[in-house]
Amino acid sequence: MNGEVRGPESTHGVDPVTFSILSSAFVSLVDEMVEALRDSCLSFVIYCGDVSGGMLNARGELIAQGTRDVAVHVGALQPSTKSVIEDFAGVDGGIEEGDVFAFNEPYRGGTHLPDMTFISPIFWEGRLIAFTATKGHWSDVGGPTPGSMNALALDIYAEGLVIPPLKVVSRRVIRHDVKNLIMANIRLPVNSTGDLIAHIEAARVGESRLHTLIGKYGLDTVLGAMEETLDHSERELAAEILRCPEGVWETEDFIDYDPQAPEDGPVRVSLKMTIQHDPPRVIYDMTGSGPPVQSGMNGTRGSTTGALVAGTKYIFPKPLMNAGWLRIIKAIFPETSVVNAVRPYAVCGEVSGAYEKTTACVQRVWAQVAPRRSFAGNFNLEYVVAGGVDDRPGRHNNYFVYYHWHTGGWGGKHGADGRDCGAAIFGLGILNQSTEVIERMWPVTFDRLAPVTDSMGAGRWRGGAGLESVLRAENAGGVRLSYIADRGEEGPGGPRGLFGGKDGIPIRVAKNVGTDREEDLPIYFADEFVGRHGNFYHVSSGGGGYGDPLDREPEAVLEDVLDRYVSIQSALSDYGVVIEVRDADLLDFVIDAEATRDLRAEMRAARMNTGEKLP
Repeated sequence: MNGEVRGPESTHGVDPVTFSILSSAFVSLVDEMVEALRDSCLSFVIYCGDVSGGMLNARGELIAQGTRDVAVHVGALQPSTKSVIEDFAGVDGGIEEGDVFAFNEPYRGGTHLPDMTFISPIFWEGRLIAFTATKGHWSDVGGPTPGSMNALALDIYAEGLVIPPLKVVSRRVIRHDVKNLIMANIRLPVNSTGDLIAHIEAARVGESRLHTLIGKYGLDTVLGAMEETLDHSERELAAEILRCPEGVWETEDFIDYDPQAPEDGPVRVSLKMTIQHDPPRVIYDMTGSGPPVQSGMNGTRGSTTGALVAGTKYIFPKPLMNAGWLRIIKAIFPETSVVNAVRPYAVCGEVSGAYEKTTACVQRVWAQVAPRRSFAGNFNLEYVVAGGVDDRPGRHNNYFVYYHWHTGGWGGKHGADGRDCGAAIFGLGILNQSTEVIERMWPVTFDRLAPVTDSMGAGRWRGGAGLESVLRAENAGGVRLSYIADRGEEGPGGPRGLFGGKDGIPIRVAKNVGTDREEDLPIYFADEFVGRHGNFYHVSSGGGGYGDPLDREPEAVLEDVLDRYVSIQSALSDYGVVIEVRDADLLDFVIDAEATRDLRAEMRAARMNTGEKLP
């Protein structure tokens, strides 16, 4: 090592005990901000966890994030704050105590437009010492489709209202002209005004808590602890990298297709990873990724960087993730590509497209280095957004926007099956949305919501189950639906297995299922009308399997059969487990141990005879 990584003696004048207290306090400060936002917002989407927060130093470097934050948000907080500094620092009346700035511009640090960021400076005795930031997914930010998720947008202007760094609160006073301009361009101004106020008050919580820490420990100690937090994270990640071999590894993944040009086929996302020790570095090179698509599946430099960092966090969960990581992780992007889109390319579906494929690539490339830390393929995030008029009694024909993220199966990993019907793996703080609450808040009804048998990839550790749902909107007189996903039936396939594990099933969507008007739908569409007597049908992917299915314990296979995750036929053909059905009504199933041993031996021999490579 050449000394670039600071040694353990670097404490910025803060003793180890005080540093431990303050570094934890910074995280708690962010958690408290986020909880204040969730508790006081009017958006069900934010309440269910599509929200994040951060504390940053006066240079706009991320010091701490929350414990339940959404990974794609956290990667954007630092460049968003730096954009505010770039536009307002040094300008008369630019950044003042009590200010709050709104921001959602994707190309300068934002994600997609509904993810609204609010950034507030913190001063102490007239000196700028830090920033706080909260980011939440608003139900609507304008544009031609309800919910501002226009899968077929040709450019950013067809997605919604673009907000560069904009002062919405000046010296603790809301600028009503600015607020009114924003609210005049969105469909749910009452709800969004409530969300705006919740973001502002969350910033006040962060300011108050940091002032309390300074009052107790002193300004120099708190600022020293902030700097040491960055150094400490850098040292911890560097130590992890030094335990890995040096070398170069490559992988790739694919977005199914460009919705505007499906005939062009899958869109490549490439990743080459270089690990070096002197100095400790992980270099991610995405050269070879395809050009931008003419739809919202593109990622920006900021969001793709966040995907690389978050994907690395899955491999190394212990070190605190902050700007210190960016001293170790370096990224190379091809200019104007699907992973580095520039204005005016559309980005509303980036989390289903370029972002998700980047995190999948990170998992697969690290599987070549640290196989016991990596996941098999996870289900692809899916957005469904419905808009219409609520004509239930007492609802006064109010316009509504219903936003839902579907759940699905995580990939298996060494020692553990994938999670069944879970929220997206890069949204670990997100809740599975309550069906009962959804049906009460919006004029929609679920006819079915259940795990899908045999949806996961078989493996020694199987993938998690996907989810089947049937949704009606008979109390809305029909709805306008938009949908964004990936890994559908028209693409290269479902989530991929690892080390002999099998792939999960691809996504399927349709409408009017069970009627003579049944129609399969593509996995990207906008403004599709579903009538009062119609329905929207959806099956999400199961996760990929990890390891040879023939190595799975037969008792675990039987348990899956009893739980209806795995069929008896799959138990036989995928796992080589022979199950005798004594009484199906009573679920009296038993394993034929001798027949299972013989069948597995035959299946392994058949692999050898056909030249199939053993996992």
